[in-house]
Order: sequence, then C-alpha cells, then structure tokens
Amino acid sequence: MAEAKSGPPASLDDFFKSKAKKKPKATNMNAATEKPPEEEKPKVARPAPNPDALEGWERALRKDQDLLKACGLWIKEVDGDGACLFRAFADQLDGSNGSDHLAYRERCVDFLKAHRDDFEPFLDEDFNEYCSRMREPTAWGGHVEVQALSRALGVNAVIFQPTEAGRPDKLLSTCVEMVSTDEDSARCVQLSFHPQHHAGEHYNSVRCVDDNGEGAALCPSVTELKRRIADALKPPVKEEPASQGGGYAAATEAPPAAPVKKSPFKMR
Repeated sequence: MAEAKSGPPASLDDFFKSKAKKKPKATNMNAATEKPPEEEKPKVARPAPNPDALEGWERALRKDQDLLKACGLWIKEVDGDGACLFRAFADQLDGSNGSDHLAYRERCVDFLKAHRDDFEPFLDEDFNEYCSRMREPTAWGGHVEVQALSRALGVNAVIFQPTEAGRPDKLLSTCVEMVSTDEDSARCVQLSFHPQHHAGEHYNSVRCVDDNGEGAALCPSVTELKRRIADALKPPVKEEPASQGGGYAAATEAPPAAPVKKSPFKMR
C-alpha cells in the first residue's frame, strides 16, 4: 500500500526546516588556483641578420647617395607614403622634414586648376578627376606637380636622377631642370628621383655638402649649383716636390692669389 503524502507546509519556515542541511564539501583553494606547468616550446634557431644583405632598393639608394656625395651633395630622405614629392618640397623651403606637405599639396592643386590650359594636355585622365585625386593626402605627385609648385612659389627646381646617371660626371646631363624664373639669382629646389624604392618611385630632398640638414635648405641658384658640382668633380691638385739644388730646396716665390669672384647669390 502506497505511503500517504503529507500536505503542503504551513509556511516557508516550516518548508526550510523540513529540508536536511547538507554539509559543505571541503575545497582546496590552492588546488583551484594552481595551473599545471606549461610545456616549454622548443626554440627555433634563427640565423643572425647579415648587415650586408640589404634589400634591392636599399642598395640602390646607397649607390645613389654615394654618387651625389661625389658631386658635393647628399640625400636627405623623406617618408615614402605617397606624399614624398610634397614632403621634399616642404623640407627644402621650410626645413620641416616634410611635415607641412599638405599645405604644399593644396597650393599645387590650386595652381593646376588656375592654369588648366598649361597642364591638361600632359594628363592622361580627366582634368577635374585628376585634381580631385591629387588632393588626397597620399596621392603620388610627379614631374607635373614639380612644375606647378615651382611656378606657384617662384622658384626653380632641379631633379637629380642618379640611377640614370650611373656615374658622377653624368649627373648634370641627366637631371631635369624646371626653370620658371631667373637662373642666376632665384632659389633652386633640389630633389632626387629614385625609380626603385620600397614603395615604388620616390622623391627625396637634396642638400649641399655644407648644409647640416637643419632648417630650410641652403638653396643656391641654378647657376651656383652647377658651379659647385663642377668644382666637386675637379680632380685634386697634386703638389710637386720642391726641386733640390746643392743639398738645399730651391726657394721659389708663390704667385699672388687671384681675387675671388663673389657670387651675387646670397645664401639663406
């Protein structure tokens, strides 16, 4: 015969009193927090980097740097982020290491739009679309933009192409000159063009050997720049030993030094 079920408890107190209290289980807190030791992963031996194993573009840039040094110049590198041309211009004229590149970009595009007839024939795309794209912060600018900036800012520009030159005595014959004002007195912006770079084609800023790279570049005129390069390429003068006579060096009087012709250009 089935056991009769008791009725519901009269209150909640009676309900909890009817429940047997369970003894809590002992817990090892240390065991709960301790983690099993991780297996040590085997270390993969990697070869030490070889400083001579440069990327192709780095080797090419080093070669270009050496070539310009032989001409009394040196390359001041700017970031290769698509704004290299405008960064190089900003470094030349403001010495800001290219941080003002956006202002130069806007000035360039404004000049393009204001002189549409001069530049549109050299473009392979719709002029308005080209100008809109060129306003983007990382749109790559080229020789067309160099020409526009030179005219807008009233300066001349020289683009050295050391890769094409191949040797120092060919640097001037392979450079691109953007002459928009007087060659003898106007400032000349100096750029270098590198067809092989980690981000593709690239422009850098170029300084004269006596320019420490701080502040705006010491921009000589086109005429002065060519004279400096020619002087740097001259072979060193060898001193002839004094002739011996009767055990004594022959006394010779040096000719008077020729007066130095001062350049009308004033270094800034």
